Amino acid sequence: MLFINDDKLQDTLPNLWVALRTLMEIPVTTANEVIPSNSDTSSSISNTIIIPKEKNKHKVISTEIAHNKLFETKTVSTSDEDYYSAIDRNRTNCDKVDTINIHFTDLGTWPLNITDTQRTYLVKMRYNYSEIHDFSNSGRDGRNVKSDWFYKILMNGKKIKRTWLSYSSYKNALFCVPCKLFTKIENSSNISQLAYTGLTNWKKVTEKIPLHENSPIHKKNVCSWTSLEMALNHCEGIDTELQNSIRKEGHWKSVLLAIIDIIMHLAMDGSAFRGSNEIISSVGTSNRSGKFLNLVNLVSHYHEPLSKHIERHKKGGLSYFSHGIQDEFLEIMAKRVKDEILSKIIEAKYYSILFDCTPDIAHQEQMTQVIRYVIQNNQNECEIIESFLKFVRVYNKTGESLTEDILDCLTKDNLRISDCRGQSFDNGSNMSGKIKGVQARIIEMNKLARFIPCSAHSLNLIGVNCAKSIPKVETFFGIVQKLFNFFSSSTQRWDILMNNLKLSLKGYSTTRWSAKHRAIKSLNTQLDMVFKSFDVLKQEKLSEETKFDADNLIRSLKSFSFICMLTVWEKILSAIDRINIILQKPKLTIDVAVKHLQSLLKILENFREQGINEAFLDSKNKAEVLGIETEFPKVRLRKKKLLPGEIAEDEFCNISEENKFLIMIKNVIDNILIGLRQRFKSMENIAQDFSFLDPTIIYSWPMENLKRAGVDLCNKYENDLNKIEFISELESFKEHVYNIDDDLKRATFFEMLNFIYKNKLQDAYPNISVAYQIYLTMPVTSASCERSFSKLKLIKTYLRSTTEQARLNNLSILSIENKIARQINYEDILNDFAAKKARKVNF
Repeated sequence: MLFINDDKLQDTLPNLWVALRTLMEIPVTTANEVIPSNSDTSSSISNTIIIPKEKNKHKVISTEIAHNKLFETKTVSTSDEDYYSAIDRNRTNCDKVDTINIHFTDLGTWPLNITDTQRTYLVKMRYNYSEIHDFSNSGRDGRNVKSDWFYKILMNGKKIKRTWLSYSSYKNALFCVPCKLFTKIENSSNISQLAYTGLTNWKKVTEKIPLHENSPIHKKNVCSWTSLEMALNHCEGIDTELQNSIRKEGHWKSVLLAIIDIIMHLAMDGSAFRGSNEIISSVGTSNRSGKFLNLVNLVSHYHEPLSKHIERHKKGGLSYFSHGIQDEFLEIMAKRVKDEILSKIIEAKYYSILFDCTPDIAHQEQMTQVIRYVIQNNQNECEIIESFLKFVRVYNKTGESLTEDILDCLTKDNLRISDCRGQSFDNGSNMSGKIKGVQARIIEMNKLARFIPCSAHSLNLIGVNCAKSIPKVETFFGIVQKLFNFFSSSTQRWDILMNNLKLSLKGYSTTRWSAKHRAIKSLNTQLDMVFKSFDVLKQEKLSEETKFDADNLIRSLKSFSFICMLTVWEKILSAIDRINIILQKPKLTIDVAVKHLQSLLKILENFREQGINEAFLDSKNKAEVLGIETEFPKVRLRKKKLLPGEIAEDEFCNISEENKFLIMIKNVIDNILIGLRQRFKSMENIAQDFSFLDPTIIYSWPMENLKRAGVDLCNKYENDLNKIEFISELESFKEHVYNIDDDLKRATFFEMLNFIYKNKLQDAYPNISVAYQIYLTMPVTSASCERSFSKLKLIKTYLRSTTEQARLNNLSILSIENKIARQINYEDILNDFAAKKARKVNF
């Protein structure tokens, strides 16, 4: 039939064409022609419908819709009267024909009872489909359809799109896509108009839409819609479009693009630009030109426009190689990166602040600003981001002054303090003070900006305070550091040490507790080789001072108490160090951090009860191998002299030295346990408020308990969550969402929000999505601030100590946020540069 439908063959075989048309007269039409891309023409004749189009021209539409085939759409040009009358005939006879061609963009054309094959086709065609609304002909009773109906305003003012709502120009009515797809027409009196004939009363829209979207049956249908999309997506995949490359035209344009590329390369690498000689003619003849001009010279060997530009350059002419031009380009590029970050933060709405201070090489106090937020990326996935914005020079480090500096930073970036939901600083009194600290002053302005001390810094302080609280422990770490200083202070002694050791000894730092673990581990695993190094050292000619230090160190190292301390602390620090590394991850969430801290508590408690004795036995075995006595030295008890008139003598405690050592180690562990429970109390309180949103708890808890916890959370975040809608969403969430993916019962908070975003469920569960977003926005550590300080030390070095604050910030944001910087379109930078400077040259 498709073959005969050709215009010429219709004229040649008119009678055969009319006969076939009579046999296949089925009242079906559509605004789109859907033809399987790999369909067999000969096998599709029995399902072909011919619709008059114009004189001597006809339209052929295939009625077969395969479940696993791709489809192409072509516009049908028919009169509106014939088109809509054919649609009504289709809707009447849809129960007789299982697979028909329907207009996937207009829900008013869909049959009342949709078959599985039709549903599969519709879901497939509407995936990532964006409607273009035209309400010019939607007038009814003096009212028109409004675009505002397609958006929902949350309690927090955030605007989300109702992706489930669709307007039908054929019916001049509003429909619910998932309910239209999955509602079975059995008793039409109990079915919402949005799922059946369409909502046509424009006066009642603002009342009917919220009532429908909060109904359990609607949320169930949204989950079914999402589940079917996931299945189809898994089978076939979704095609993505590739960005076209940007063409470079014109001499000046090509030259400037090359210069921009060089500037961006050096900025992202944190390298120095200028040398002591900035004359372009001296490049290649002098080694003082700096990296920028040397790179320009190198690139010109392979870049003809740049090479000609250098050859034509005359003194006083335009070169675009000066430090002023570099600063202008850096400013434009840095502004684009910062604007991109700020736009994401504003889109996310909620954010947390991370600030910390450090002196730079020029002895200027620099405060870094980092913002943590949660977004939905282009792949519809949840992403936790901690973005650097700038360094701010501070002149006064009091809590009041720092608070003013922080608020000034937020104001300049157009970030409202009312949207801040978390703050994380170190444990300094000016930042973390409960009365006059920065965190207390910010909470006075916004009680929802909950403070979480940097967990990595808190864990370090627990170890430092524990070491200082017990003199014998402090002495032990002093010996370890003294040993490192003894060998590292002399190149000769260090060479002797490294000739015998596989791994060098490490020093420890009071600010980095992980450094203690490395120092203890390297010494504990190579103690025998350290003794061997001392034996070799004694054969050399040493000064009296060196011999004295060596003898004292050997005497300290060969004591059984030192061996025991070394073994015990190696086990304690290894457990702490593992958690410390995890706590410094930028995308770590509170629920995961709390679980790791709880596991650390259990490890230390078990070590206190059982591990100490095991470590004590290991120390004995190690001492025997090294030839060291396995007994603690006995200390003579001093008897107190009786005063005149005293008769009774003192009763001395008969505790052995071994038991005293065990008691001391238990006191050490007790101090660590107490510190962990106290310093992480604020984090545990926040985790407790949101604990009922844990996917495992939602699935297992009774609904009454979930409602009670949900009401408490809504009372705390009354401007962010709608209490009635939140409870309704919890009921539907518990009942329907877990049917989509059984793995959600064991998911984390991040995985659950990622599932909601990926499957576009945030419009069905907006309040639950907001709750998850707020929770994931709250920081765990301020380690990202420390990472920015590392870049600061690379950029503002001894040779660049006079770098101005603006250039420092431009270089820093391009280097730290290099992932965003790499995505900048250089032609946009060039256009901004030309517009800003109003050059006469046309780029």
